[in-house]
Amino acid sequence: MIILLGETPAAREISEHLQNRGINFIKKSAWIGKDNLTLPSVIVDISHPSSDKFVSLSQFCKQSGVPYLRLERPETNIPDSPLISQACNWEEALLCLNERISTLYQKKERQVKVFITTGSHQLESIVHSPFAGMARFIVRVLPEGCLVQKCQDLGIHPRDILAMQGPFSKDINKALFKFYGADIVLTKDSGLAGGTDTKISSALELGLEILLIRKNKAGYGLIMNNIDELITWIDENILK
Repeated sequence: MIILLGETPAAREISEHLQNRGINFIKKSAWIGKDNLTLPSVIVDISHPSSDKFVSLSQFCKQSGVPYLRLERPETNIPDSPLISQACNWEEALLCLNERISTLYQKKERQVKVFITTGSHQLESIVHSPFAGMARFIVRVLPEGCLVQKCQDLGIHPRDILAMQGPFSKDINKALFKFYGADIVLTKDSGLAGGTDTKISSALELGLEILLIRKNKAGYGLIMNNIDELITWIDENILK
């Protein structure tokens, strides 16, 4: 049995592959605890790359002796710039946002505009943070009604919600950052396929500060960088 984690396009592609080959699997949006795993033969994790839970999941798999596969895009080469701050997780990102927003708020004497390209993930922790009153958040999410509604329920004004499907070109990113008058761009390292390089280069050309959330490192399991590699492993190890 395969436990497939994730609601990403890659997860949907893997689902179709498994169905076409008649492989039994259970699809979950995310891992929420070991009680949901009933002795699977393998866990294939294609969940959101900014999820912090997969580190503890990999540790659980190691302790339980369950094969763990994680699809990860290669890390982006980040240019050396004083405008770029990096965080290893959301806790560090919130601390960094607090420091940068507080500094810019005192300097500019107005709300600091933060352009969020990490979607709705962990948005609650941002809008409910101590620094929220000093900032205006512009959020870019996938064009799905539930995500737009989530942003509105959290108090994001409709004018500050961009429901768009990426990845985006450098010119589009630059135009959006400029249109909204962004001061800080919050993004995650989702690799070249996720457009991390174009977001960073666009922001740098505009002289904007960038807060980049780097990838977490799993301590156990097989890390694969593309879908074909993962499918090949499944064919060779599950269908053999």
